[in-house]
Amino acid sequence: MEIKTRDRIVGGVFLVALAVIVVPMLFDEPRGPALEIEPMAELDIERVPDIPLPNASTAEAKRDELREVIDEDGFLVESGTRVGDVTIDVDLDDSGYWAVQLGSFQEEERADALRRRLQNDGQRTWVSQAKIDGEVMTRVAVGPFNERTLAETFRDEAAKQYEVDGVVVGYKP
Repeated sequence: MEIKTRDRIVGGVFLVALAVIVVPMLFDEPRGPALEIEPMAELDIERVPDIPLPNASTAEAKRDELREVIDEDGFLVESGTRVGDVTIDVDLDDSGYWAVQLGSFQEEERADALRRRLQNDGQRTWVSQAKIDGEVMTRVAVGPFNERTLAETFRDEAAKQYEVDGVVVGYKP
């Protein structure tokens, strides 16, 4: 069979199929009765009473309390830790939990590289940001440990394995 003849046959079949689908649609009547929608009745709408605004002086007092605890950049004034981050501090011995801070970096990329290296070795790590002497530092720590001796043992092992001088710190979530 020639290509021209084959193309004519395929085209004819296509046109017949299209006609079989479209022609009945032209002669079909709409199904079901047309729905008439009745106009909506007038409604009496009551006015919502005015809601009193909260006491501005109370809100200002709460704001001032927060300003005493949190600085303008979102760091806790007492510990220097960003709000929401884990608080680690050398003076947190009463927390009952400890961690090992393995580094404090100005560049987040260096902190992330150390954190990834530790995580690849199966360590429970996290980073937190703290404002130290006006500089934002990203700290990398491992833990928590529920005994100080476990944290000290890890610190000594990390000094050999990662060649860093870790510091055992108190941990407070």
